[in-house]
Amino acid sequence: MQLRFFETFVCLAKVRNFRKAADLLHTSQPVISSRINALEAELGTRLFERSKRSVHLTREGRLLLPHAEAVIEITNEMKWLVGPNAELTGSLRIGVAGTIIHSWFIHLMEAFRSAYPRINLEILATTSAGVLQAVRDHSVDVGLAMKDRPDMMLRFDPLCSFPIAWVASPTAFPIEKATLNTLLDMPILTFPQTSLPYRELERHLKMHSKIRPNIHPMNSIATIVKMAGEGLGIAPMPRAVVHDELVSGRLHEIKVDVAFPPLHFYAVTEVSPRMALKNEFARMAQQQARAWAEANPEDGLVLAD
Repeated sequence: MQLRFFETFVCLAKVRNFRKAADLLHTSQPVISSRINALEAELGTRLFERSKRSVHLTREGRLLLPHAEAVIEITNEMKWLVGPNAELTGSLRIGVAGTIIHSWFIHLMEAFRSAYPRINLEILATTSAGVLQAVRDHSVDVGLAMKDRPDMMLRFDPLCSFPIAWVASPTAFPIEKATLNTLLDMPILTFPQTSLPYRELERHLKMHSKIRPNIHPMNSIATIVKMAGEGLGIAPMPRAVVHDELVSGRLHEIKVDVAFPPLHFYAVTEVSPRMALKNEFARMAQQQARAWAEANPEDGLVLAD
């Protein structure tokens, strides 16, 4: 059995399409078919059920998948420890919260791809709660998200904190300062109810006010920013997310008498005695997050260990 057979098998199992697998592995569809056929012949069983449009794992394929992934991970770990980065192959699954995507994530992607050009990054963009669940379910290898609760099975490496600003359209809400109680009479645009920032907002408001707020949860940061710019409400948002809008004047910040606490983000991995490429990605995430926070002190703060 050859390592590239396992890499091909894992890739095809994820994308379920020979053409997509060939594109990701920078080869041709006949080569993908040949490798899968060779692996099936070596194992003496069919690993995929094939149709005209897609392929699906057989029972034997599902049993093999975690072992094939482990073989690739261990091989990459050995290469990472003793060989040049450019020789590493395979894939790394990353879960990332929207706030990070809208700030320094592109810098991390550029740095990682420069160091490990043959590693395919698979990105799951969702809420922090979704990222944490994906790490716990083994759907992603590394998560970049807020922490929900202590978890002995997970490792949380601090990344950075995001200060929160109450922002709104300067024409629809031309106020520069306000009390928290005054803001609660206005429509508040914020993250979805299942998200960790929403829980932080709810806790913050209950702590500092007895007024029932007029909250409108949304599942898209871009939608929140757009609706705030159109004058449909006031939004407590990480300043990094609305940096461009504040600079352009499309949004302005309303200073509030009770400050919203910053949101803290971490690189999240499973606790393991073995070093692996996911730990290297988490280390690079820390490096990029801290460099960005130091360069943008109004938008981000270094989160101490």
